Amino acid sequence: MKFSVFRSGASRSGNDLFARTQKRLTWRYSAVMSVFLLLSFLIIYLLLHLLIWNNQKERLNSLLDAEVKQLQGPMFDELLQGKDHGPGNQEFTLSADQSFYVILNTEGGLLGSGEIQPGLKEQVLKLADSGAAKTAKGLAIVELVQGSGLLHKGNDPKDSTKAAYLLGSRVFERKGQPAGILYAGKDVTFQQQLFRWLLGVLAAIAAAFILLAAVFSRVMSRQAMVPVREAYDRQKHFAADASHELRTPLSVMLSSIETLKLEDSINEQAFTRHVVDGMYSEVQRMTALTRDLLLLARSDAGLLEQVLRRFDLAPVLALTLSGLGVLAEAKQIRLTLEAPAELPVKQDQEKLVQLMVILLENAIKFTPAGGRVILRAALIQKNSSTWLALEVQDTGVGIPAEDLSRIFERFYRPDQSRSREAGGHGLGLAIAKELVDTLGGSIRAENCPGGGSVFRVELRS
Repeated sequence: MKFSVFRSGASRSGNDLFARTQKRLTWRYSAVMSVFLLLSFLIIYLLLHLLIWNNQKERLNSLLDAEVKQLQGPMFDELLQGKDHGPGNQEFTLSADQSFYVILNTEGGLLGSGEIQPGLKEQVLKLADSGAAKTAKGLAIVELVQGSGLLHKGNDPKDSTKAAYLLGSRVFERKGQPAGILYAGKDVTFQQQLFRWLLGVLAAIAAAFILLAAVFSRVMSRQAMVPVREAYDRQKHFAADASHELRTPLSVMLSSIETLKLEDSINEQAFTRHVVDGMYSEVQRMTALTRDLLLLARSDAGLLEQVLRRFDLAPVLALTLSGLGVLAEAKQIRLTLEAPAELPVKQDQEKLVQLMVILLENAIKFTPAGGRVILRAALIQKNSSTWLALEVQDTGVGIPAEDLSRIFERFYRPDQSRSREAGGHGLGLAIAKELVDTLGGSIRAENCPGGGSVFRVELRS
């Protein structure tokens, strides 16, 4: 018979916990710094956008107001007579603040115009005819086709490009009645390109800083976990040392109480017998707690050894179930084994039995009188490998849905009052999880549709 000895990975569950915690801290640090960084860039971008565009709008609005003032004076009569003195007037001079202007009467007839490049006037007239030149609050950004920017080149289509213009309009009046409408616009292509370039630069800088924030967050989370890991190691060593040191005095106390129980004088006095029985029960509980703590401490330290050998699991399961028969009979619970006649596996028999005892005792503990506990075992194929599937099903009250994800935590008991009445310290399922991890498998708990719960274990075989 061949034996193989394996040592479980050092502090596997602890390392997994620290790795998950460090990962969460890294993500949170990164998220917080990234949010503040993006908000800062967004505020900078919006402030610049607001300041620059407001400046452009104010300059165009001031120009429109001045020109409307001129149109509501003698200039309008000159326009009606075909005398367009706009370009010679300071307010109507074409400049960086005014690329074009178009003056229409109430019927849409052209009274006067000026443009820094040929073709702009016709496009504005088309916009006016289609109604697209109607601007909300007097201003809008429109795209117009312009030439190369050099008038002597003419309107060569090859040199034409689309440019952004800030278009404004004003209705001017004569004697209290609308007399026409003025359109004026300025080239804001540079401003649009500036903000596109600025947005790209800020996005690139933000991406670089977010990457740096992720690296910095990882360093910070690693540093933050140092004192936590040290405290965890101290607690782990303390639990191991304390559990080891308590084993001997507890064994002596248990032997002494067992000796006292044999004395006739103790048995003759009911009160004394009651006190001794209580002491014996509590020392037994302390011994079991110490054993469990020592096992968990050894598991955390990576000292649990896995001794693999080939054996037939079917008679082992039957023997394990038989050993718990007295406990089940005391509650009138029926134990059932559903497994093939032969079940050859390669596993650690001692730890496998310990796992089954924990799950069966837990099922018996929380199954009411007259209930049933079923132990199932079978070999299954999974990922081209043979696995051992184990199930322990009971007809108890089940597990609250909100507790299913936490029942394998140490000292966690879903129903505190019920757990105290049933006994135990909330370590049984935590030990079962450690044993399954050592054996290289998985364990999960589910509620059964008809009531009760089932624990499913899958191990490599």
